[in-house]
Amino acid sequence: MFRDEMSAQAKPSFDGLAEEVLSQGRRARRARTAKIASAALVAAVPTLTGGGHPALAGQAAQGAVPKSAGDTGAGTRTAPAGGAHTVPAAAILTTVTSPDSYIPQPGGAKAPTSSAAVLAELLKLLPPGTTSHYAFDGLGAQTYFDGASGLGMIRVSLFKGSVNPSACASAVPSDMTRACSTLPGGASVLTTRISDNCIEPLVIDVDHGDGTVVEIDVATCLAWNGHSNPPTRMAITAAQALQIAADPAWGTSQMDAALVRAAGSRFADLPGNTHDAVSTEAAQAGPSAGTYRAAASAGS
Repeated sequence: MFRDEMSAQAKPSFDGLAEEVLSQGRRARRARTAKIASAALVAAVPTLTGGGHPALAGQAAQGAVPKSAGDTGAGTRTAPAGGAHTVPAAAILTTVTSPDSYIPQPGGAKAPTSSAAVLAELLKLLPPGTTSHYAFDGLGAQTYFDGASGLGMIRVSLFKGSVNPSACASAVPSDMTRACSTLPGGASVLTTRISDNCIEPLVIDVDHGDGTVVEIDVATCLAWNGHSNPPTRMAITAAQALQIAADPAWGTSQMDAALVRAAGSRFADLPGNTHDAVSTEAAQAGPSAGTYRAAASAGS
């Protein structure tokens, strides 16, 4: 009875059925791939530097600071950028603090170091030019600098500890080189170059002694803007970067009191401006431990 009933019905068309099934399968596969990629990206976020260093919000019309490479939004990294390799903290720093003061700070009244003070000191030490796109990351500060070489990005960070004496003896990836040297006063200098990382193509660490290591990153691109890291030239030379990192004013615990006060007022409204205990904790975390916080564009 069933066969007789069905034989009287028109046969359904199967045209395009196979193609539709395959199309649905492809859509499902793309959805699964997207979820896997998203999960992998979230898992990778804490290890991205840029920084670099690590790294600032997508650029707005007024130049709102993009965070370190791969950053967007209010202080969260969302995409890798700048290069596959970064400067690992373990190879650069040790927690052992040398009691020697290779580059002693000048005398005078002191106050606890703040991120604003780091930015103010960086701006003071730069050669003639204009600055913008300020941002903070613990005891780290970023600025865009437009000088004799054109627009570029520079970051300075202070870390509590000492330069690892074995840094130049350890193996490095093929795209990375390290060179160790010593300044006349005994301060160790570690120069790292990474050929395929535009955020950290040149990184100079100077051990001031007495628990202060100053690191300066001179980039060949700007911060992540939501789509890319716009390419640039290095804004300063390696010699100028070393001079900045070796300046006696730096200190992870304290810096010139007048500078700290003036910087606190000047940059009071910039997000990520940290002080005292918060800054000290960030300084102990090591390179690339944090994420640059968005800050409104400013000039000087």
